[in-house]
Amino acid sequence: MTVKEKIEKLKEYINGIYGEEFRQAYYGKFFTGSMTFTEDQESGTIYLEQGVVTHTEEGIPEKGIDIGLAGTKKGWDMWSECRRSLSVVCYQIRQSGSLEDFRTIGESIRYRQNNNALAQAGRLYSYIRDGVMPGSDLPKRDESQPVPADGDVLIRGFYKRINGVKIYFETNDGPKDRAVLICLHTAGRENRQYHDLMELLKDKYLLYSIDMPGHGKSWPLPGNQVISDYVEYGKWIWDCIQALGVEDPIVIGCSMAGGITYHIAQEHPVRGIVCMQGNDNTEDGMGNVRELLFHPYVCPQHSHYEFTESLIGTKTSQDRVDFINWGVLCEIGKIKQGDLTETGTFNVSGKMDQITCPVLIIEGIDDQAYTPEMAQGSMDRLVNCKNKSMKLYEGYGHFIAVENPEAVSEAIDEFIESMEQEER
Repeated sequence: MTVKEKIEKLKEYINGIYGEEFRQAYYGKFFTGSMTFTEDQESGTIYLEQGVVTHTEEGIPEKGIDIGLAGTKKGWDMWSECRRSLSVVCYQIRQSGSLEDFRTIGESIRYRQNNNALAQAGRLYSYIRDGVMPGSDLPKRDESQPVPADGDVLIRGFYKRINGVKIYFETNDGPKDRAVLICLHTAGRENRQYHDLMELLKDKYLLYSIDMPGHGKSWPLPGNQVISDYVEYGKWIWDCIQALGVEDPIVIGCSMAGGITYHIAQEHPVRGIVCMQGNDNTEDGMGNVRELLFHPYVCPQHSHYEFTESLIGTKTSQDRVDFINWGVLCEIGKIKQGDLTETGTFNVSGKMDQITCPVLIIEGIDDQAYTPEMAQGSMDRLVNCKNKSMKLYEGYGHFIAVENPEAVSEAIDEFIESMEQEER
């Protein structure tokens, strides 16, 4: 098929059976303008009015490109290997250094405002060029969890003032005679991510979770400043742990906070750490994306939807997918900007030999931003850690503690039992 034929088919999809999803879930109803698709030297453009394609055109618009996608055959072929996600494709292109193989085109702010619609159009286009029905290559999701009976949920919230700021904590008030776990949320989110884990482990271990400054129910820093440095972030975590009066904690974290557990173990006396979807080196070059997270013309809650979707496992049940996506809608742009700045400048790989406490690494394989290969690299650098292990979970992704808390709770339980045997 020529590009012209492909965009005619794309018009049929967007104006037909895939239109409702395009306009509602991916905010296409807000888009009026043009999208250009280029393969090598061949281009085609679709024109839309509030998410409905009015007409198509061979080549690029006479007045210039609005937004679009351009790639070589090799770049477009990557879509089928990257969950047909624009975010994953762009990430893999950056990692490979082959920037000429695929790129977004058009003005950057306009792109960030409409990247969800463009990403879904790109996904449909990739299915068309591969001759595959959209969605037919995706595995079936897990069944949604049964809704528990109404009644009390035994998770208690409270505040402590730390460094002059009111910080919000939650706990399951578990047994105090065994391990105490400190739970750290992902970038931009808050401690509700650990509710399932708290309930699953309530009869075995005492868990505390922390809303970091400006996240969730915690107050922001003075002057509404944010933390964008991992050393300062780690200091805040340790100050919170000290305020709780916990000695020898097991610190667990996911994504950004997964990497931070390595820093905590390098700097402070901990009993053990659990790193989920984290890495000891997450330095990157996403400065422009981070800058646009706190921009008056870009809504982070909407512009980050497809990115978050790309990180979630293909087996994760729909109710848990919905909760993760609700977390996107709760994010604050300035906070997310600070967190991703911290992540983008984080590198403690040169100090991994200082970690001697037990380490458990948990990885959902569907997370193509933090891969098992990256986790293995971190594990290999734990040269002075005797008790270290890694658990891999197929079909689950970046938000593993939310996506499959049952598997995570079992892994943590086994890990703590191995520690207790070692300490006897």
